[in-house]
Amino acid sequence: HHPTAENPLLAPCDCTGTMAFVHYLCIEQWRCRSRHPNARNGLNCETCGAEYTLPPPPSRPASRHDLMNGMAGGAGGGNVMAEDDWLDAMPPHVLAALRRPHPAWQLGAAVVRRRWLRPVVPIVVSPLVALYCRARRTLKKRGVSRRRWACSLCRRRARWKCVRCLRSYYCSRQCQNVSWHIVHKHVCYKPVRFWWSVVVYTVGIFMMVPGLVENFPIYDAMVTLLPINFIALGIVGGGIATALKRSAGVDIRGRILEIIVVLQTLLLTGITSGLVRAYFGDASQCWGVFAPTISTMGEEGDAPALKGPFYPSFLNTVLLDIPLKQIQLWYLKWDFILSKLGPLRRFICAPAPDGSMDYSIIGCSPSTQTINPQFYL
Repeated sequence: HHPTAENPLLAPCDCTGTMAFVHYLCIEQWRCRSRHPNARNGLNCETCGAEYTLPPPPSRPASRHDLMNGMAGGAGGGNVMAEDDWLDAMPPHVLAALRRPHPAWQLGAAVVRRRWLRPVVPIVVSPLVALYCRARRTLKKRGVSRRRWACSLCRRRARWKCVRCLRSYYCSRQCQNVSWHIVHKHVCYKPVRFWWSVVVYTVGIFMMVPGLVENFPIYDAMVTLLPINFIALGIVGGGIATALKRSAGVDIRGRILEIIVVLQTLLLTGITSGLVRAYFGDASQCWGVFAPTISTMGEEGDAPALKGPFYPSFLNTVLLDIPLKQIQLWYLKWDFILSKLGPLRRFICAPAPDGSMDYSIIGCSPSTQTINPQFYL
């Protein structure tokens, strides 16, 4: 049995010269990956245009154990089926992964068995997977994550990923080929599905978020602060992990630290969301130390002593008053632009609380008119 019998050199098309010969596994992998229009979904060579002429998958000769079982079972029992030989040619970690698949793989296989779910699942799930991948890359750059990506099939350390969707990672060509033919080719995120994801999530957000049009500036500020909070806490968590590793030799990077950073991000987002609502005139939802409290009183009969959170007082002007007023001007400018869009104002602008729809006077969003840059006083 020659070592190259499982992966022989072939001449599958009409190309000549140094391009005439290619390994069997290489051409199979290229057929799965090629998106060239001349390839016709992997049926034709994109260089010469000829149709591929490939032999059946190469098989190993029957082992002595198979031959003995075949002789005991009858005259034709010693033949080895091509499918069994193809599986036997796979590395042990691929066979082990197929015998005992992890829960995510079982879920994917259950999805692709239902044809009506195949076009729906990538549209809904792939944006969430992309958000997860980007968040993990961000934490890895900040020193929070330690583990590398795991193979989608066998969960070993991955070395490369799918070149089309960039969301599925693999440790070897064999894992990628098996994953592609069984699950991934049915749910791979094609570029054409991006706009369907935009439509689905836009409709879902408008249905699930109450008052999105009326309070769009408020939600815009909340969503803007979410990645800022995540990156800031990632920097803090990575700094603490690096300091502990250098000083005490303790490495706390990994899943636990990632979960801690995510939970702290959710908590900080809740606090900043209350501050955003207070900035837009509603201070009733502030959390913790930012909850509205009664200001300290001066002498009897005097007005409340208004002080900012920083001392000396000029820091309040530099760090809070000036930036918050600039943000107010930014929202007022965009509110003025949107109020001048003619017929589109009926769809993107909200009427005033008294029912007035003269957007050139009341503006496009009522919440923009209630901004208070000195809400912290």
